[in-house]
Amino acid sequence: MVRPTKQIEDATLKEWLQEFRKETTQGTYLSALRRFKEELSVEDLGEYVKKDPDVIGDIRRFLRSLEDRPSKTVGTYAGAVKLFMQEHGLKIPDEDWRKIRRRGFMPKRVKAETRDRKPSKIQLKQVLNYADIKCRSMVLFLASSGARIGETLQLKIEDFNLDAEPPEAVIKGEYTKAGVGGRIVYFSYEARDAIKDWLRIKDTTTRKSGGTYKSERMFPWDSNTARFMWNTACEKAGLGARDSNTGRRIYHLHSLRKFFRTKIGLDLDITHALMGHAEYLDASYLRLEQDREIARVYLEVMPNVSVYEVEDQELREQASMIEQENAELKKRVEMAETKIAVLEAALKEILNSKS
Repeated sequence: MVRPTKQIEDATLKEWLQEFRKETTQGTYLSALRRFKEELSVEDLGEYVKKDPDVIGDIRRFLRSLEDRPSKTVGTYAGAVKLFMQEHGLKIPDEDWRKIRRRGFMPKRVKAETRDRKPSKIQLKQVLNYADIKCRSMVLFLASSGARIGETLQLKIEDFNLDAEPPEAVIKGEYTKAGVGGRIVYFSYEARDAIKDWLRIKDTTTRKSGGTYKSERMFPWDSNTARFMWNTACEKAGLGARDSNTGRRIYHLHSLRKFFRTKIGLDLDITHALMGHAEYLDASYLRLEQDREIARVYLEVMPNVSVYEVEDQELREQASMIEQENAELKKRVEMAETKIAVLEAALKEILNSKS
């Protein structure tokens, strides 16, 4: 996996970022510290921490520069800078940090401000029409499993059981957010078929940067590449809209988890557990998983999180309804014809009797 630390000239920052295993964490913290350096005109963070700076004043100045940013970004960036400073000997007393909050330098409530939406099945189909097989296999897996993108990109080929009913993948604890939430996830037949198609060409498909995708990982690219593939397909499908306030995309990869959560139609506790929310992975859930109960109920609702197969099912249901309506109409026509024949016979009899 390509790490964002490779092109960092600041040795202190680079060394610190390499302590974090998650690529997404590295990328977020890198963005925060780069913004801090830019605002404070800091060339080298190693030299900065040695000079015993006014870290509280500098953090306040940094936060002022983020006033136009979403509250979630401000909170994340502030936390990253605070963590870096504290781990490099610049203590920030809790009271001083509370003052920063009370003085309005940080939002009282950190929340996502982008009005993101879950894509409909029709929209997902439009996006997938512009996606190649590596992107299509990943998107269909995400939409039907509820897995996080960070977990998905760490999955190895050996973690998948494509012959299971339903198809399944084992998300190990070390793949998960904060190291908790290891579980089995299930995915649709159409995702399985796309993954099989991807596996047939995976080891020989050439990367733009050189080499092939031959790897023990099923989806051997980083999160930036995953987002690029998704965003490119969305743009081509006419779904590249951005939030007017934050400028962020309305349809993004994380929207696929929202799609899964709202479409799957399972008990809320099971849904949250499948999505890796640790507080729902209790003993009762694990017992259900061990007894294959969850696999059985997932199989029943699989069409809810399928993009293509459900369309075929809906068409079959519509055709069946039309056939029933036609049969009923034919029956009514036959009954009407019988009544007309009876009336004609009675009328003929009346006319004959008068003559």
